[in-house]
This record gives sequence, structure tokens and C-alpha cells, in this order.
Amino acid sequence: MSHTDSTRINIIFRRIGLFTCSSVFLLFLLGALVRATGSGMGCPDWPKCFGLYAPPTCECELPKNYEQVFQEKRHKKVAKFLKTLRALGFSEKADLIEKDKNLYIQEKFDSTKAWIEYINRLFGALAGLFAVIFVALSFLNKSLKKTRLWVSLGFIMLILNAWLGSIVVTTNLLPGIVSLHFLLAFFCLFGFINAIQKASPILKLHHLDNKKVWFLLWIVIFAEVILGTWSREQVDMLKANSNLYLNGNSNEVLNVMGMDWLFVVHRYVPVILLFFALFKYYKSRFLSSLHKNHWFWIALFCFVQICLGVVHIMFVVPKWTQISHVVLGSGLLTYSFLVWLSFKKEEI
Repeated sequence: MSHTDSTRINIIFRRIGLFTCSSVFLLFLLGALVRATGSGMGCPDWPKCFGLYAPPTCECELPKNYEQVFQEKRHKKVAKFLKTLRALGFSEKADLIEKDKNLYIQEKFDSTKAWIEYINRLFGALAGLFAVIFVALSFLNKSLKKTRLWVSLGFIMLILNAWLGSIVVTTNLLPGIVSLHFLLAFFCLFGFINAIQKASPILKLHHLDNKKVWFLLWIVIFAEVILGTWSREQVDMLKANSNLYLNGNSNEVLNVMGMDWLFVVHRYVPVILLFFALFKYYKSRFLSSLHKNHWFWIALFCFVQICLGVVHIMFVVPKWTQISHVVLGSGLLTYSFLVWLSFKKEEI
């Protein structure tokens, strides 16, 4: 294969890879929309929606006993899932899930929620289609041999997450599984980004810095995102227990006193990251222009996230801040990972 052909293949591979990564990242936005609007159970079955390839427009299109029908289907799927957990040695977890009173609650049909969840699934399928092409290109061209491991890992994570999506619906948005569903999407994205970077670097550094610092930053931000998913689970628990507002007054702020110490960590880590990023920016401000300085963008991300967190508390988690918080947090994590990957083996 000539050098020209190899270059052309790398360009095509890069473009398909970027489409794949963009479609996966879009799922963070759609997933946040689903979570914020409470549309996770808009379709009570998976992969179809109310047994159809497209959601019905009104309840009149469904059989009169549709709630009972899908309830029975869920019972069977839950039984299979619990059997799998016990076979893997998670008997205690299976018992806890089985005793959950919310497991079999059936929501009434809501056309808006059904379509929001359905659109989320459609883009999940689109991400899968791009991923298949991405994997095929990697294995059909010898020049892309070095990308195969990361493409394969990303694709496996995508398939696993699709399966986990069905479990999320089966278990009626069980706390913990929803968060795992969100976090696995990052492993999928990281695998695909790494593959692209192996073939054709996405980002080039414009100033001197230390690779180890960026690796530690990425780890801290990843931990912060995990704490964020748990904090969101706690908000759902407060709501379920009618304890969402401080002092039980709907005119009060979010009941932060009802949340554990992990939320406190999640609340103040961005402040530390902000000051650290500002310090690093101050030291490197003469090495590159403002918009090319990575520390400037990290500081900006952190500042906006802190502001959104304040709005969360003051106005009790509005829908628009939920979506913005998730998308910006995902962007911050992805950006720090990309900068870390962009270093060469030797530190520059």
C-alpha cells in the first residue's frame, strides 16, 4: 500500500471515528434529557416501545390491559436478570433488588416521554451503526492494526451498554444500574478516542506541560463525575421519601443536609480544580494565546459547573441545569482525557 493510500485511509478512519465519538457524546445529552424529564420508563419494554417499532401517539392505540401485559413481561425479564446475578455470585444484591418495592411499578402511557426515550434509543442505534463501520475499517486495513485493540474495547463497551440499557428498563430505573449505564458510556468513548489518536492525533499541544499532571487531573475529574452520578441518585431518593426540600418546606432550597459526605466532596472538588487550573494558566499564560491554553478551558468548565451546582441547590435541581451539568461534566472529562492522550511518549 502506497503512502498516499495509507494517508487517505487514516483520514477516512479519523472522520468515521469522530462521527462515532460525536454520536456517543450526543447520547450524554439525550440521556440527561431522559433523566431530567423522567422519561426513562417512557417505553416499558426494550428494544421496542410498547411492543411497536415506533411509539404510539395516544393510549387509544394500546390494548386496554397493556399495563398488565408489560408488567408480566417485566416479571419474566427481572427473574432472568436475578438468576444471572445469583449465578455470578451476587446473591445478596439479587435479594435486595427483588425486595425493591419500586421494581414493578408501571407508569401510565405518556406520549411525550415515550418519544423522548425512543429518540434516545434511535441515536443509540445510530452510534452502533457508526461503531460497526469504525471497527470494520480498523480490521480491513493493515495500516490501522495499532487501533484494533482500542476500537474493539470501545465496541464491546457499546454492546455491553446497550444490554445494560435493557436492564435499566427491566429494573424500572434501579439506582446504581442507571449510574453504571452512564459510566460505561465513557469507557466506550475513551476507547474510540484512543483509537483515533493512534491513527491520526485529534489534538496537538500548544504549550509546555507535564503529562502526569494531566493524567492525575483526568482521574480526579472521573472520580468527580462518579460522585456526581451518586449525588443525582441521592436526589432521587430524597424525592421518593418526600424529603427533597430543606426543613420540608417547598419554598426552601435543596435538602443538602439529607445527603451524605460524598456529596460534600463532589460539591467542593470543582472549587479546588478551579484554583489549580487558574494557577496553571497563570504560569503558562505567555506560552500560548488564551483560546489555545488548555488550562483556561479547564478553569472555565469548572467555573460554569460550580455556578450550575449553586443553581441546583438554590432552585432544587431544575431540568435545564440537570442537562447542562451532565453535558458540561462529560465535556470536561472528555477534554482532559484528550489533552492527556495528545502528549507524545516523551514529555515536551
